Amino acid sequence: MAYIIASVQRSGTHLLCSILRSTGIAGSPGEHFLSKPGETWEKRWDAPSRVTYVQNVFRQNTAANGVFGTVVMWSYFERMLQMLQEIPEYQSLTGPQLLGAVFSNPKYVWLRRRNHVEQAVSWAMACQTGIWSQQAEKTTQPRNTPKFDVKVIDEWCNRIAAHDQGWANYFCENQIEPLVLFYEDVVASHRIAAERVLEFLELPFPPGLKIPPPIVEKQANQISHEWTARYLKLKRAKAGRLARIIRRIHS
Repeated sequence: MAYIIASVQRSGTHLLCSILRSTGIAGSPGEHFLSKPGETWEKRWDAPSRVTYVQNVFRQNTAANGVFGTVVMWSYFERMLQMLQEIPEYQSLTGPQLLGAVFSNPKYVWLRRRNHVEQAVSWAMACQTGIWSQQAEKTTQPRNTPKFDVKVIDEWCNRIAAHDQGWANYFCENQIEPLVLFYEDVVASHRIAAERVLEFLELPFPPGLKIPPPIVEKQANQISHEWTARYLKLKRAKAGRLARIIRRIHS
């Protein structure tokens, strides 16, 4: 059995993967098929061939009960499909057919975030600091001091909306019904998040299982909260100015 966590960056995939790994029956989900433009998995991870790399991913990350999970971001989904299609065995397949063959008809967990502004702020800060996840009891020094830029946050908001819509279209066009999880709910209750995913995968929740605190910490801090408030204030002010201009034009 396999499942794909479909998402957009800064939606809490590190957190959800940590929670699912702790159950011991949901595999070891992660971004196994990440690649940069023009880069191959075998080159990135120093594997002898693409087929060997894919085989190693399954062997190393499948639980004893045969469950495998992986994370795919919309930003490299098309590139992932392309690299899988370049494997001779799969070259005649596309989209869901291709993933169905590679992952044996996977189920999809669509991890989203309700607040796109907070998500955009998080993405902007991660790009500037170089810190994409923070482990508990470990302090990572930022590469740069983050600087607020309303235009940059605007760009991330637009990208998030487009990527989210990309997944929505993919599921709709291919008649796929994913389990929809929201980051905010995962943060609110790790146990309920685990229960929902395991139920969706038709895996019995182990009796007496306790979900330990995830090894990754929530990265939102005072600066990100200030950025979010500042961005929303500027957007409201801009909307107010536009409204006044329109009223003057029509008066």
